[in-house]
Amino acid sequence: MASIPDTELDRLKHDISLVYLVEISGIELKKHGKGYLNPCPFNADKEPSLVISAGRVPISVAHC
Repeated sequence: MASIPDTELDRLKHDISLVYLVEISGIELKKHGKGYLNPCPFNADKEPSLVISAGRVPISVAHC
C-alpha cells in the first residue's frame, strides 16, 4: 500500500480545516462559543458530545 509523504500530510492539515471536512461530509455544525458542539456521528448520542475546537490554523481538535 502506498503511503502519503509527511510533507503532503502537513500541507493538507495546514490548508484544510477540520470544520470544513466535517461540513462537506454532510454534518451541520452548531456554533458553541469559539468552537462547535454536535451529536457525534460515530456514536448513538442523544445529547451533543462531539466538540470541535476550531483554533488557529493549523490547530483544530475534535473529541467526543
